[in-house]
Amino acid sequence: METDRRRRRPGIPEAFAAIATLSFLVARFLPVLDIDLACTFRALTGLPCASCGMTHAFVALARGDAAGAWSASPLGAVLAGGAWLYALLDAARVALGLPWPRLSQPAWRGMAIAAVGAAALNWGWMILRTVRA
Repeated sequence: METDRRRRRPGIPEAFAAIATLSFLVARFLPVLDIDLACTFRALTGLPCASCGMTHAFVALARGDAAGAWSASPLGAVLAGGAWLYALLDAARVALGLPWPRLSQPAWRGMAIAAVGAAALNWGWMILRTVRA
């Protein structure tokens, strides 16, 4: 009985799903690109920072422009799509009463290495694109 009650109580997965849903709503319906915030790293170096283009990617994808999202930041486009897919899948998991899947330590380690590698590749691509322009 206690396990059933604990499974129904919102936790960290649901918090992340709520944040992902909120990011979609903000990107889709608020004029976030009108906010004039300069990137300090870019101002100092002339190069894009590791997260440059991600806001543009989130907004473009939320508006249905996958090509524009990919052009702004490939990793941003993947993160946006992944976050929003995660929110939908977690909502389905909760609705069906399924437990959160458990991953092994090697799986978590592999995902962390893949994430760092993807971020490094994306940043390298963003720098290369800026230098070539």
